[in-house]
Amino acid sequence: MKNKRQIILTTLALGFLVGGGYLFLDSNKIETSRAYDQTSHNPAKSDKQTIKKVDVSGDVVEGFDSIKKLNESAEVIAEVEINESESFQYKNVVFTLSDAKVKQVYKGDVEPENVIKILETGGYKDGTEYTFEGNEVFDTGEKAYVYLEKYEGPVAEDAYVIKGVYQGKFLEEEGKLQSPNGVAKGLQVKSESQLGLD
Repeated sequence: MKNKRQIILTTLALGFLVGGGYLFLDSNKIETSRAYDQTSHNPAKSDKQTIKKVDVSGDVVEGFDSIKKLNESAEVIAEVEINESESFQYKNVVFTLSDAKVKQVYKGDVEPENVIKILETGGYKDGTEYTFEGNEVFDTGEKAYVYLEKYEGPVAEDAYVIKGVYQGKFLEEEGKLQSPNGVAKGLQVKSESQLGLD
């Protein structure tokens, strides 16, 4: 029963990603008109020259309104540092696959110091940065607390995805946490202590 539910949720999530990909790549029709406060998170990083930014808004298959629900739902909760990230296109959708070194594990079957793969929707392609609700994908050197589940599908092997598409990703910058854009008040945190991790 649980396995069927997981297959159905994964199929729905992949359908959402493929449908959203059409919107990502149809950038002549969709361009972001919203400004996001990204004070210390610069989108034009290293060799990625961003000519334009395309932002897609939409509903997520599984949404969260509290840290408690996010904690209960995640298979893995960890503090990670991104070693490398690479964007690519799969069936008209831009994805980014990041190698993340696990610094500390709070839940799940991964070991500290291991490297895991994290798959995100969005990234850089042909001078365009694709984001979902203004949330940028990981870049090399970033640190974050992540709430993950194992990815099942054709895009990547042996990878994890962030719970709630972007809701389970809290970037760490200068000792403070940055909550994702567009999350419920219950997910707006500024410090590790607010995550309730032991």
